[in-house]
Amino acid sequence: MHTCLKTKTLVREVQYDNFVDQERGLDGWKQLYRQLSPGAFEGHIAALEWDEISLYRETVNQKMENFYRVPDGSICVGFSLGKRLSMAGQANAIGAGTGMIHVADEEYHIFTDSHADYIMLTLPDTALSEEIARGSNPIPPQASHGIADWMLTLIESARQGLAQQPVLDLAPDLLIDRISLWARDAMRHRLRKSPRGLMSDILAACDTLPFEKLSVSHLSKVLERDRAELRACCLERTGMTLDDMLKGRRLSEVHRCLRLSDPRDTKVSDISMEFGYYHWGRFSQTYRTMFGERPSDTLRRDAPKHH
Repeated sequence: MHTCLKTKTLVREVQYDNFVDQERGLDGWKQLYRQLSPGAFEGHIAALEWDEISLYRETVNQKMENFYRVPDGSICVGFSLGKRLSMAGQANAIGAGTGMIHVADEEYHIFTDSHADYIMLTLPDTALSEEIARGSNPIPPQASHGIADWMLTLIESARQGLAQQPVLDLAPDLLIDRISLWARDAMRHRLRKSPRGLMSDILAACDTLPFEKLSVSHLSKVLERDRAELRACCLERTGMTLDDMLKGRRLSEVHRCLRLSDPRDTKVSDISMEFGYYHWGRFSQTYRTMFGERPSDTLRRDAPKHH
């Protein structure tokens, strides 16, 4: 993890090589990441910050599952700039340029493809009218008035030192003006929330089952659905196979446990068996393929830093 602070432009940047560290990288947010595709993790957060308003750009290179809540007393207006993502409770994938208002009293659950890229503005929930700040469903790019491109231009010009200080000083007011106009129009495009479906049932079952029973066959028994039906649903909704999603969930929890444990009194084998991995050789190879490092390397990393 490498931090770069540019005081002149108010930009803070951090490079990450571990998703457990990056999930803590947004001030005040509550996030839980799980890596779902194999390979070394690479992530980045750039933040352009004022007193009560923060503009973030966040990228990750792997397919991820993410649970998150925005900071208390805040709302977040976010746009997907990269590949599509899927959100629990939404029938369709969310494509590039699509925006959404996130509110503090809700938990969000998304699946992202590799090379995800987001631009997000957090501001006090009092900055917008109460009706607007209740949140909305995804809003298509054609209804966003180019606000995502404008936010991206602002943070990138600040990162490169091109933005003049008077522009940066005025930026909070300009951001709120543009967001309030966008949000007012976004309300007219709200869609009825999708009913609870099979993917929601799959995720609910995954959250209640012990990790050693996270298998397609066991889900099939619990949900009384055919395995092929479960696999087809997951592939359609998340873009990945159900088998890969379950493997990513289990390995991510092993990774998190190793990352946050004290190597002086922790054995990798104890943690791997806790999550149902009893064959050390296969586990070690699978883990290294997934995260680009050995389990022992994760355990011996320096303690994660909080931001």
